[in-house]
Amino acid sequence: MTTFIHQQLRFVITEIDKAIENHQQWYQNLLRVLVSRVPPDEKDLQDEAHKLCEFGQWFYTPQAELVQDHPTFVSLGQAHEKMHKSAKELIDLVLAEQAIPASLFDAFNDCLEKMRIQFQALRHEFAELAQNLDPLTGAQTRAGMQAELNKQHSLAKRSQQPSALAMLDLDHFKQINDNYGHSMGDVVLTQTVECLQHVLRPYDQLYRYGGEEFLICMPNTTLEQAEQVAERMRVMVAAQKIIYDKTGNLLRVTASIGVTSLDPERSVEDSINLVDKAMYEAKAAGRNLVKVR
Repeated sequence: MTTFIHQQLRFVITEIDKAIENHQQWYQNLLRVLVSRVPPDEKDLQDEAHKLCEFGQWFYTPQAELVQDHPTFVSLGQAHEKMHKSAKELIDLVLAEQAIPASLFDAFNDCLEKMRIQFQALRHEFAELAQNLDPLTGAQTRAGMQAELNKQHSLAKRSQQPSALAMLDLDHFKQINDNYGHSMGDVVLTQTVECLQHVLRPYDQLYRYGGEEFLICMPNTTLEQAEQVAERMRVMVAAQKIIYDKTGNLLRVTASIGVTSLDPERSVEDSINLVDKAMYEAKAAGRNLVKVR
């Protein structure tokens, strides 16, 4: 399970590293055009040059679907497009044999620096995710949870982008450990997290909150969207085929899920308490349910 998540995260990190390296080479070539007046790359003269460079060719293809809704990734795309448009202005002046005003060159460098900051921020975020994994399930550990939720809370407050929380608890998990053994309980936890990862996006934050409790933070997600995701998680958890003996008998597992928004107008702690209450309401109502507060 940990390997599965690592593969997703490492893929994104590798692509970001390639982009940083490729854009450094692109910048060196641009300087040769601006200073030494060598002919520019024809792709840099196009209105959609940001889609034609090596990073753009990855950014705008299905390969980037894993992270295309991530707020930092979206900001990176905007900064990348603006930087290419600014570069085209400079190249057009060179081709017209006109001087480049210092203000235009400064504006280009400002765009370039903003893009580099977004690159580094995105890489740092995914590298941290790859490092802080629960060794059994592959979910994030609780150690860095508060800091990450505070970050999402601040982002929601600044940008007005919605975020949501879900609390998932496996129903009657103690009975699984008592009746089938703790090793089978570990199998249930591991397979359940893998099941959840197929529903969640790579940048959704899945934390092992307690023994069989998981907290999920979904950035850029409305309460209504989060309820839909929670319902898909509930259905997929219940549909798991977990074999518990050599004859192929299946162990049925269900989950109760609470959902709430990560509301900028209340504290992170209050939102966690609220989603916890919603989860217990799902249990009180009969389990294998989603409740929203």
